[in-house]
Amino acid sequence: MVVSNRKYVVFLHSLTVPAVVTNLKVDLVEHNVIKVTCHTVNNFNGPEEKYIACLNDCNEKNLKQEKNKCEFEFKDLSYLTTYKVKVCIILIFDNDKALIGFLVFLIILTSVALLLVIYKIYILKRRKSHDVSENLMPVEPIAAEVLLEAYKRKLADEGRLFLAEFQSIPRIFSRYSVKEAKKPCNVPKNRYVDILPYDYNRVQLTTGNGEAGCDYINASFIDGYKESKKYIAAQGPKEETVSDFWRMVWEQQSSIIVMVTRCEEGNRVKCAQYWPSPDRETEIFEEFIVKLNSEDYCPDYTIRHLSLTNKREKNSEREVTHIQFMSWPDHGVPGDPHLLLKLRRRVNAFKNFFSGPIVVHCSAGVGRTGTYIGIDAMMEGLEAEGRVDIYGYVVRLRRQRCLMVQVEAQYILIHQALLEHNQFGETEITLPELHSTLSTLKQKNSGNEPTLMEEEFERLPAFKNWRTFNTGITEENKKKNRSSDAIPYDFNRVLLRLDEGHSRDSEPDEDDEEESSDEEDDESAKYINASHIDGYWGPRTFIAAQTPLPDTMADFWSMVYQKKASTIVMLSNCSEEDKSDCVYWDKDKKSFGDFEVEVASTDTSPTFITRNMLIRHVKRKESRPVKHFQFLKWTSGELPEKPQDLTDMIKDIKHSCGSSKSQRNIPIPIVVHCNNGSTRSGIFCALWNLLDSAESEKLVDVFQVTKTLRKERQGMFLSLEQYQFLYDAMEGVFPVQNGEVKPVQASAADSVQIVNETKAAVQPAEEKAEQPASTTSKEQQEEAESAPLVADGGKGDKEEEPEKVSTETTPLEDKSNGPTVTVV
Repeated sequence: MVVSNRKYVVFLHSLTVPAVVTNLKVDLVEHNVIKVTCHTVNNFNGPEEKYIACLNDCNEKNLKQEKNKCEFEFKDLSYLTTYKVKVCIILIFDNDKALIGFLVFLIILTSVALLLVIYKIYILKRRKSHDVSENLMPVEPIAAEVLLEAYKRKLADEGRLFLAEFQSIPRIFSRYSVKEAKKPCNVPKNRYVDILPYDYNRVQLTTGNGEAGCDYINASFIDGYKESKKYIAAQGPKEETVSDFWRMVWEQQSSIIVMVTRCEEGNRVKCAQYWPSPDRETEIFEEFIVKLNSEDYCPDYTIRHLSLTNKREKNSEREVTHIQFMSWPDHGVPGDPHLLLKLRRRVNAFKNFFSGPIVVHCSAGVGRTGTYIGIDAMMEGLEAEGRVDIYGYVVRLRRQRCLMVQVEAQYILIHQALLEHNQFGETEITLPELHSTLSTLKQKNSGNEPTLMEEEFERLPAFKNWRTFNTGITEENKKKNRSSDAIPYDFNRVLLRLDEGHSRDSEPDEDDEEESSDEEDDESAKYINASHIDGYWGPRTFIAAQTPLPDTMADFWSMVYQKKASTIVMLSNCSEEDKSDCVYWDKDKKSFGDFEVEVASTDTSPTFITRNMLIRHVKRKESRPVKHFQFLKWTSGELPEKPQDLTDMIKDIKHSCGSSKSQRNIPIPIVVHCNNGSTRSGIFCALWNLLDSAESEKLVDVFQVTKTLRKERQGMFLSLEQYQFLYDAMEGVFPVQNGEVKPVQASAADSVQIVNETKAAVQPAEEKAEQPASTTSKEQQEEAESAPLVADGGKGDKEEEPEKVSTETTPLEDKSNGPTVTVV
């Protein structure tokens, strides 16, 4: 029997290595018995000792032994057999304790993860419940070159994309608290219970009287395009918060206040008057003294220069510019986005680098306020980066004050204003810059490249068929038109009433009866080829009409009588001597239907004839005076012989109507007619409006005046020569004298003033003449025209009652859930 020995180490734990077996001995006790011993190690590296000894391959059970000590004895071995002895050390651990420890660790780890998941779900649900699930859309910024394309795409399918974008923005971010606004001492200071400033960015007053709530005002800091806290969006002051308002202006060192509301609209108070009226000049609001230094009225806005003094501080007078925008309709949005771009230019002209935030407010301080701020900030972005993120900025506005940009129509208006600027640029010119700018516009480049004047004219939208003109093309009315290219649009054509059984003077709401829509089929209204044209100071300043045909002369005089016109301007090439078909009076009395026309006096100047006429309604036995101006220097050519001849006549007509400051109250409309009612009449109306603008604001904008006229009647300004004539005429009126632009006074020979008994006798009738409509008419609210893309107003601000606005239906009209936008 041969015995060999081997020693092994076996361990069952990955972190601990057992000791090595040493001094292994095998002794032959008897012939068939061996004894195996080994040295017992001291450093066993385990909680329990275990030795295993076996012979050969450890396959036979009787040849394998396991003991706690390294002492083994194998008996009954076979003779003449070789045995190999193996001894192993095994580490035995408490597996139950390890398993329990591992499970505890796993449970703790799982519990922490579960708690984190539960917390995340809670946060998401909280946001969903409070912020109307804040499902913001992934709206990318719009590059300037694709702004028109993006607008049309969003407008398609009844403007559903506009609606989806607007409705995806949470109205209120309730994660931001409004605790201060809800304190009992502050609740009476809020004009609306649900329009409250967030606590984190509210404007805090620091110089109050120490009473509870003395630091509170309903106003919020608003970030600009890049500038932090560029604006303060505030509610319109209440009577009891006017002193707080001026305290805010003083503490924040604001020098500009933009007010986009009237104090009263629709018999509802929108804002307290917090500045002095011209008759008082100075008002005191606690420690603040407010003085009115000047007040400049323009058609769409009023600029007031104020002095603000704090009685608590010596030598502390500050200048504050107050700009009040007047042409935001009570319901809807301004009819032309150009008006808000113009307002922005006025505001920015007064910006001071060292002054504080621009204060912007309407009534609630969210709808109109947010719209103006949105336009101003996005214009900065468009000019700086060549792209705009309107959606992202409106979201940002809502995070800083609830309900900013309150209705979809206002959201669309921001797009329209940016599109207006992107398509047409700034075409406004100050009088001192008129001559240099005109020289640049006319400058010819090398080669066949168009001049800047030609490029500007080409940018004018055509507005071809942008509105319907169905009434003027019926079989019955076709014969009443001199030209098929100058048919009045249905939305602003002049309506003649057939019912003459009662006096029109007894109807103060005549304009309301004149409203029409493109679908109107009023049998009581008689057709005449004439259109209402807006003037600089207000709507329906002119009636642009074709020269009457022999069959329509009675209708022409009926229009003059019904619309209470006191001035007729004749630009067609006719004369009394020719007895042509365009002379609608006689040297003596002549009857036209129900009207008798008499020429009371005639005065002739080198360029025009002035006639004082008296029209008498035969049935009513009522007489009215009419001044008739016939221009003589416009023969067969497309343009007058000299621009100054026409402007001098316009000045004389203005003088006869009253001083320029009272033009808003002159009897209107002025009837202007030429052969087709468009070509020459358009030039006259444009020059009249440009002269008003130059006199009132020292500004000229030929492009915008022409664009507006093109929207109001077909056939206006079809040639570059007509467009350039306006610039030349204005340059002649305001020449450069000793380096300064000064207006030219009409010569004495060209000024005609008529005083006669006929005029004196009918003066009371003139005093009864119709007063002009308000600056914003219903049709202006409904048209919402942005060239070549136009939107009607939707619902109003928070302070405005919801109202449905009637809209005209055109072949190219798309309707959305808010404004109605027409793509031309």
